[in-house]
Amino acid sequence: MLWILCLLIVGLQIPQSEAKWLEATGQARIMHQDLVSARRTAIRDAIQQLSLRGGADVSSFQQMTDGAITADNLRVSSNGTVQDINILDEVVQGNVLTLTIEADVLVDAQSCGHESSNAYLRSAAVASFYLEDPQSASFGGFYDISQKLPADLSQRLNNFEHVKALDASGFQVYTSPKTIPTSVTTTGTLTTAITASNQFGVQYVISGVIRDISMARPDLLRTKSYFSQVKDKMEHGDNRFERRFQMDIYVHDGFSGAMVYSRRYETLGNWNVPLEEKPGFGSVAFWKSDYGQKVSDVFDRVVDDLNSSLSCQPFMAKVTRTEGKKIYIDAGAGDGLRPGDTLNLYRLSTFYDANQNAYTELENTKIVVTLKKVQPFFSRGVISTETDKLGIQQGDIVIAW
Repeated sequence: MLWILCLLIVGLQIPQSEAKWLEATGQARIMHQDLVSARRTAIRDAIQQLSLRGGADVSSFQQMTDGAITADNLRVSSNGTVQDINILDEVVQGNVLTLTIEADVLVDAQSCGHESSNAYLRSAAVASFYLEDPQSASFGGFYDISQKLPADLSQRLNNFEHVKALDASGFQVYTSPKTIPTSVTTTGTLTTAITASNQFGVQYVISGVIRDISMARPDLLRTKSYFSQVKDKMEHGDNRFERRFQMDIYVHDGFSGAMVYSRRYETLGNWNVPLEEKPGFGSVAFWKSDYGQKVSDVFDRVVDDLNSSLSCQPFMAKVTRTEGKKIYIDAGAGDGLRPGDTLNLYRLSTFYDANQNAYTELENTKIVVTLKKVQPFFSRGVISTETDKLGIQQGDIVIAW
């Protein structure tokens, strides 16, 4: 009976999912005689209706009709997945396409979590962290913590399958506490994040501020008599060497500078290293200390949260060149792209408000780019019409939701 009870307990802990076959009708306007893009938009419209009726949104799906039509990488939200789609009916009247689909909707109680909205790698540069109190680094020799900390985070992030992290610890995002976490504008964006994104060729910029690495008992830094040291040890034990660790993490979208994630992390551990020694942050002696182990646990939580957050963000790549109906983008096989994949095309523009604050605007062209050639670091796709007729140029964006 005990093993039956254990199975029941385990069964209760497994996230419950429910599959439902549902029908929905979607519509889309046919622009530039592009039936493929219109069909994709109509499918998205139908999917959105299914998400409401099925009690969950759709993270991704694959659609096939007679083995010919594909529409991958569409994302409405993250609570469910459409496993199979069949087009039951398709009618074109004038410049409007109407289609009816039947879909197998898998409703999952979990949110995006560790599941990516698509299989593409999100690239991120981990920049230098700003140290709020440089004097606190003198104890233990943490002089290079602003570079060692992000370098360690980027190394840990690369152990995850959905994130491609670049060690950009030599790039300083913040030069003054007044600019943290954003530049001093009413837009709430970080202008240097766009600079870093362009310089390193990444989608996102991870930065942070080291708020506190001080000793809980700063009086320990002062020279004391032998009897005073014995008294301290009797009264406080190892807790007299407690050291704080507190930092803020920020993630900015490199295309617009907008913040997409922020969180504070903190812990407390014993700095059980001889007071006169300065092993430095990230050294072997550092990680062996109780304080270093507590910081390592925090780092594990940080990279786990960053992986989850970035996985739920859309995949974006820049248009590097246009030629007739051909479009080249700065992402390739190394980012998980494959020939036949389809991406949404957006125009990138900047406008200014009454206070001359710059805003980045993404305009959906409702055109689909189908990849024809994929190299390790770039790809070439085609659209249904000439790029100059749509005003598509270098610097515009393709997105997979």
